Amino acid sequence: MRYQKPYLLKLQDRSLWVTAQGVATLHNTREYIAEFTTLVSGLVQQPWALVLDLRGWQPSPMEVFELLRQHSRWCFAQQLLHVEIIQPADPLLVWQYLKATEVERPDALVRNFAVDETTARLSLQAAGFLTADMTDAALLPEVETVAMSQI
Repeated sequence: MRYQKPYLLKLQDRSLWVTAQGVATLHNTREYIAEFTTLVSGLVQQPWALVLDLRGWQPSPMEVFELLRQHSRWCFAQQLLHVEIIQPADPLLVWQYLKATEVERPDALVRNFAVDETTARLSLQAAGFLTADMTDAALLPEVETVAMSQI
């Protein structure tokens, strides 16, 4: 059986998209942090953004929380200034995220809870961390039409 990482990382413009899927262990959390750090090394010369999709995350042992807190501090020291969290349905996972990232944050940090990828993407575009692509442009007329019909 092939090992499947409990996370996916995707770099886009000045943002990193993280999809958590499964249980975080000490081993795979260290692996995640190393891969994450390598990917964002080209972004850290200027402010950057992070999207955390936590809908597939599962309850994880508290032993990984300190690693994640250290990683959060590192991210803030490297100019992470915008975080979009795609919120899981389970409130336990929201609590887990809050505990695992409970560190002092920069005053300029923007942190939002988004309902889906589109909401997160639009927020990043508005903040200048992500350029619009054809998929997003195709959504705009529909959004405008819906908004106009509600007036």
